[in-house]
Amino acid sequence: MEKKKFEFDYMWVMMGLAFLMVATSLGLCSSGRANYLTAICDALHFGRGAFSINDSIRYIVTTIANLFFGKTVARFGTKKLIIAGFMCLICFAFINSIATSLIGFYIASVFLGVGLCWTGTTMASTVVNLWCTKNKGTFTGAVLAANGVGGAIAIQVLSPIIFEKGNPFGYQNSYRLVCVFLAIVLALIIFLYREKEIEPGTQVGKKKKARGAGWVGMKYKDAVKKPYFYVALVCMFLIGMYLQGLGNIATPHLYDVGIPVATVAAISSLASLLLTAGKFSSGFMYDRLGMRITMNICYACSFISLVSLIFVDNSRAGICLAYMRGIFTTFALPLETVMVPLFASELFGNRCFDKTVGLFAAASTAGFAVGSPLGNIIFDFFGSYNIAFALFGGVAVFVAIAMQFILSAANRDRRAIEAAADQK
Repeated sequence: MEKKKFEFDYMWVMMGLAFLMVATSLGLCSSGRANYLTAICDALHFGRGAFSINDSIRYIVTTIANLFFGKTVARFGTKKLIIAGFMCLICFAFINSIATSLIGFYIASVFLGVGLCWTGTTMASTVVNLWCTKNKGTFTGAVLAANGVGGAIAIQVLSPIIFEKGNPFGYQNSYRLVCVFLAIVLALIIFLYREKEIEPGTQVGKKKKARGAGWVGMKYKDAVKKPYFYVALVCMFLIGMYLQGLGNIATPHLYDVGIPVATVAAISSLASLLLTAGKFSSGFMYDRLGMRITMNICYACSFISLVSLIFVDNSRAGICLAYMRGIFTTFALPLETVMVPLFASELFGNRCFDKTVGLFAAASTAGFAVGSPLGNIIFDFFGSYNIAFALFGGVAVFVAIAMQFILSAANRDRRAIEAAADQK
């Protein structure tokens, strides 16, 4: 009997590159930004609300780029866009290392917005969709979990540089180090990344029913005729708004209630490491348990995380609650990353994936643009983030209820499409 020759699947190299891409782009350039807010505003005497406008600019730019994501990928391919994305991120980090005015940080945010569209969640999910024909939820979760790894590095390696004793401008050296990390990963992408052009609708045959393999789906022109398509876009916007609002103000809130810097760093580091497990788990649960159970767990965790922040303080019980809140947050944040491409795939399938995931990501980042400054504006007005936490908690409940109806309607259409395909 002839022995089967071992053939190495290049998919694993691609998944490794996608992991590094997300770790450096989302992990170092996005997740670590909450640590810079206090340092930069204190050093340059900026108001938090005014400085947070740079987040809005970044999200608006990302939203616009995501609207055209399907067309740009079709025209230029994924590799060229990823390389261009890393060059934009390097420009962002360099400008932030020398900027001394709000205008400088605003300009840097334009580069960040473009860079994260072409190296972040949308691009990573596209790479997974092209190279993986089964267990897409698990692979998507694993790749996007790199955000937690990069965030942990940002906290442990960069925080001591940002808050260097006696140097209020330590954040500048931190951004220079980020430039080095980005350049290294860019070199790996240039030499190891392989382009792959596959029509998403042809990846899955009609007999493959497994959740992780996806489904053929509907044409884009049919998807946009469904009323729940637009309700889903609204939900993506609201999810992005309240989760990004939470992410940008949670760490400053812990400082404001008197929790020491070292303790906040430990809480944030633990949360970032657990985020890796949270994202992987959400993808794994999707493959095994389905969309409804997975998303409901994420919604419940997001609500608990928001409400618990209202009660944290510098007491022993308050600090314990802050640690617990970090754990719940790790299972809430996949809603704005891992679950976005899975929502697009689950509701409308592979046939129009690039277009729907681009629009879903655009709606989500538009929510980021609103949620990021909203929390800080509420702080400037009331002197506390508690009102913001209560507001975001109410939005979380509304979205959780709305998504139940959206998923039910989409499942009815999916069963009809698959039944029609089986009869052919």
